[in-house]
Amino acid sequence: MLLKANLKSMLKYVVSVFLLVIILFQMDFSVLQQQLHSIDSWSFGLALLAILCQIFFLNMRWHSFLQISNNKISFKTSSFINIAGYFANVLFITSVGGILAKSSLAVRHGLSITQAIFTTFLDRFMTLAALIVFSVFGLQFLEHVLDQRLLFMLSLSIIGVIAIVVLSLLILRSGLLKDFILSSRKRSRLIALLRMHTENYPLMFKTVCYSLIAQGCFILSVYILFLGIDVDMHIQTVEFLALLPVLALISALPISFGGWGVREGAFIYGLSLVGFSMESAFLLSVQVGVVTLIAPFLFGLPYLLQSDFKAFLLGNDKLPV
Repeated sequence: MLLKANLKSMLKYVVSVFLLVIILFQMDFSVLQQQLHSIDSWSFGLALLAILCQIFFLNMRWHSFLQISNNKISFKTSSFINIAGYFANVLFITSVGGILAKSSLAVRHGLSITQAIFTTFLDRFMTLAALIVFSVFGLQFLEHVLDQRLLFMLSLSIIGVIAIVVLSLLILRSGLLKDFILSSRKRSRLIALLRMHTENYPLMFKTVCYSLIAQGCFILSVYILFLGIDVDMHIQTVEFLALLPVLALISALPISFGGWGVREGAFIYGLSLVGFSMESAFLLSVQVGVVTLIAPFLFGLPYLLQSDFKAFLLGNDKLPV
């Protein structure tokens, strides 16, 4: 099992390095260096602030989900658990590391293993759902930007995902799979959790809002970074913003180290459709990667400076609630 995980991690490294090498070999380094010197530090700082806001709303959503299973968990504790997931993503390369970290910490705070895993995956799903919503909204602005076949496939994929989710919920609520569900205790528990969350309409409304605001902060962050790059201001801004959720979805594919390489390739191809040069798109993508890497550490720094959190990380103590 450990060997298999190590092989997957190594493969992600290889994919990232391979893609980045291919991209770098095709770029004009004199242009890249010129644009690198023109980066606005204020824009970088504001973009970092927007990502910190994103993390705050993601912490709010995570706390709301945990409260359903254990209403004694404080916002301080749930925020730390969520931030630990970010750290695990960096340390263990894959998003699976973050899922395992958040789930195990949730278990240590009174959730059952089933509750912890379900809540973690639901939290991750809400992020993808928010990006899909923004992507659907932005598709109407990409009609004259994307190739019609590509636009059709993209639209079909998004509609297909939405249809599968809606159909699955309808089937579960209809009771058609009742005998199948009740034949297994684990399935029964999982479906009970699903219904407990999805039928809690105030919770779903609140967490959907948190998700949309969080991804809105991400899009704002990328737009701020765009304003800080010395590029042709005749770039189609509306189309640029419409592309960002799609590029974020592609970058989230778990096939590389932290999205590196995949994100750069997606940005270079996607943003070239709205007037970006290869160097500008690459530089913007790298900045996005850097701010999303720095922000969790800045957000988690106050927690890590406290001795009780250090002990908790090392497994020597339990966080106060």
